[in-house]
Amino acid sequence: MTDATLKLLMQAYGGDWKNKCERSLLLAKNLGNIYTGSLYNGLLSLIGDTSIDLKGKKIMMFSYGSGCAASMFMVHVRGEYKNMQKASEFKTRLENRIKVSPEDFD
Repeated sequence: MTDATLKLLMQAYGGDWKNKCERSLLLAKNLGNIYTGSLYNGLLSLIGDTSIDLKGKKIMMFSYGSGCAASMFMVHVRGEYKNMQKASEFKTRLENRIKVSPEDFD
């Protein structure tokens, strides 16, 4: 997402964008687009966000592909999910990455 697009969304939707959409993009911003997997990457970003409580909440999942393929469904968080947060530990793993330049990688 470009900065210009984000600015337009923030002007139009204010805090709603940040509270309902932006927080699901943490992994996508750090890992890049993984196409079909990006839907579940967004879900994991939400699950890993300890500043919100998802218990009892519904999460709308929407994904589209090329052509006319699309899916939309709801995930209802019915029980405890903190064990998923702990098991993924993706924030720690992202922080511990070692940056290597393309020249050094080869």
